[in-house]
Amino acid sequence: MRSSPSGDFIHQGKEQWKILGTHNKLLPLWVSIVLIIILLLLASLFSGLNLGLMALDRTELKIIANTGTEKERRYARAIMPVRAHGNYLLCTILLSNVAVNSTFTVILDDLTSGLVAVIGSTLAIVFIAEITPQAVCARHGLFVGAKSIWIMKIVMGICAPLAWPTSKLLDYFLGEEIGTHYNRERLKELVKVSFGIISAI
Repeated sequence: MRSSPSGDFIHQGKEQWKILGTHNKLLPLWVSIVLIIILLLLASLFSGLNLGLMALDRTELKIIANTGTEKERRYARAIMPVRAHGNYLLCTILLSNVAVNSTFTVILDDLTSGLVAVIGSTLAIVFIAEITPQAVCARHGLFVGAKSIWIMKIVMGICAPLAWPTSKLLDYFLGEEIGTHYNRERLKELVKVSFGIISAI
């Protein structure tokens, strides 16, 4: 539209290039900020558990459950029922992590420009949701896994329609995950290595 000498507005046409659009935010600012914080925390959890839980071998968990300290036994027994479904757990963690990271990027993009969203989400995901939690869970995977196992049970239930069939395909084509088994020679070497580590300490 344009203004005529008399002050009235004159319609200039309906062509697409003449139409002005406005961008409305998906969510209020405070809701977006809260969601970003929650999504970063969830991404950190899933990334850490991907390393922390999957690195815990089923055989190792049984050994810890029988020979560890009282806390270690309790932690191992809490994890074992979930860790027994290796491929299902793996599919759930990866699916959840991707979904959370994608949602985080979309919300951040709604608050900022595209380039800022890409750079900001990349830095946040790498440093906050990848490096830090994996460094922590690499050292304290048993503790973190046991304390957050209830969250994983809920997420496994939510992701079941997609994660469970995918895990069954993995079981069929790759075989179900089994714990580490040691023959006589490997056991001897394990004892030697463990004795060397204890002696060094």
